[in-house]
Order: sequence, then structure tokens, then C-alpha cells
Amino acid sequence: MKKLALAAAALLVCGLAASPASAQRQDRNRIRVPEIQASHATTVYQLIQQRRGMWLMRNNSTDMSGNQGAGMLVFLDGAQLESVNDLREVPLAGVQLIEFLNPAETERRLGKYTTVGAIRVLHRDDTVAPPADSAHAAHPR
Repeated sequence: MKKLALAAAALLVCGLAASPASAQRQDRNRIRVPEIQASHATTVYQLIQQRRGMWLMRNNSTDMSGNQGAGMLVFLDGAQLESVNDLREVPLAGVQLIEFLNPAETERRLGKYTTVGAIRVLHRDDTVAPPADSAHAAHPR
């Protein structure tokens, strides 16, 4: 019985130790406020270039025949922008979340088809639900 308890405790510790790594994997597709504030970037494009440069490299895709593919979709607070280059003009002030969505997530969450994916920039982090008892939940704006 004692060995079983020790084995269960060891599994629990291993599971807890693995949790930060899975959180990091999930956050490779998101840039949140602490990371934004720690940056010296002034625009969204600069921050992505510094912290998640691979996102921008995906924008230069070609299809199987070598033709230039469609560029990455870009959204600012729900409004679709022309291109990734528009993010050069978006200041970081007030930005709460920047995230990369793969093509399947883009279609599921935004209803847009893309072979590359999308970058979403939000001044409000909608991935974190407010507490049910908050004043904002009772009185939506």
C-alpha cells in the first residue's frame, strides 16, 4: 500500500513538472501582456519579428508548383487588415494579446479559409473569460 501511494505521488509530481512545458508549447502561438511589456518593440510587427519570427516566415509560402501562395490573414480587433505589413503601423500600446492561428483554427474561429494561417491582434484578451461573479459579467457594455 505504501509503495502504491509513493508511485501515485511520483506520477503526480511528474505530471505537475510536465505542465509548464505544455503551457510553453501552447504559448508559442500567443504573446500576452507580460511578454509585450518586457519588449523594447514599439509596433506589433517589431514584437512579432523579435519574439516569434517564424510567424512572419510563414507569410512567404509557395505552393507545390512554386507559385507564390496567398499571404497570411491579419486581424486587428476583429477587422481584417490588408497584409502582415500593416502591423508595422500598429503601436503596441494597449495590445493585450497577439496570436498565431493555424489554417484549421483560422477557419474554425474566424470563418476564413487560408493555407497559411492568421495573426490576431487584440486590445482585449478574449481567450480568458472573466469570473462569473464580476461586475462586467452582470453588466455587459
